[in-house]
Amino acid sequence: MKDIKTVDSKSCKEIYIILNKLGLFYKLPEEIKKYISDNQSETYEYDFNIDLPLIYQIDNDVTKAYLSYLYLKYINNSAEEKQILLKKYEQNEKIYQEKLYKQYSIDEIFKRKSSIQKNTENEYKEKQMIVYDNTIVKKIMDFIKKIIYKFKR
Repeated sequence: MKDIKTVDSKSCKEIYIILNKLGLFYKLPEEIKKYISDNQSETYEYDFNIDLPLIYQIDNDVTKAYLSYLYLKYINNSAEEKQILLKKYEQNEKIYQEKLYKQYSIDEIFKRKSSIQKNTENEYKEKQMIVYDNTIVKKIMDFIKKIIYKFKR
């Protein structure tokens, strides 16, 4: 997780509004409170409804990540709940790493490459030019020359 001092102004505004409306902003250390307060966007407006679940109100992934970090590190006081969250984060990380491994594994890359090559070969075969026999082309050209020569006389 990046340092809190790398959070953009839009996310700072969202974090500030959410934690203030939930009454949890006071639990943060002074340094973090000061940074979030000083660096929030002046022009961005964020509307938070305390009656709706939080997950449906946050679209910004940076805000989600930092809110979960702040909750785990500073806001939550239950050791048992922290352990549950840490296990969930580990499971999410494993799933994410497996997805990356499947996506970028050497076998998958070669499978994709070979399928791309097959597709391009098929496209090439479909788009090949028709090649006529030389004798037929020569006969046609000779015929055209004869006609042109007759009209020139």
